[in-house]
Amino acid sequence: MTDAPSHTDHLPPEALYLFAYLAQRGGCMRLPPMMRHLRLEPAVLIAAIAELAERYWITIVWRPSAPGTPDEGPRPYTDIDRIVTTRFGRRKYRTTWPRA
Repeated sequence: MTDAPSHTDHLPPEALYLFAYLAQRGGCMRLPPMMRHLRLEPAVLIAAIAELAERYWITIVWRPSAPGTPDEGPRPYTDIDRIVTTRFGRRKYRTTWPRA
């Protein structure tokens, strides 16, 4: 059995807040303006991005790497070009809120 969270587990409130922000703005946004508007701590924002990416709710679009840099290994989050919602994430986001 894997330790990866299932898609039905509850998301942290910061992750839902981040996804709602992305969904309201067309589903795609660059990282610096998003950080300015959300006003979350960088560690909290990175944790929310990682959580959503792990559940396939968002896709991280990276900047092209400089020539001669190794492809393997973790990249810093400053190399993120933009965050994009996925079709799966948009569908699952609609089902996370209870219907009245």
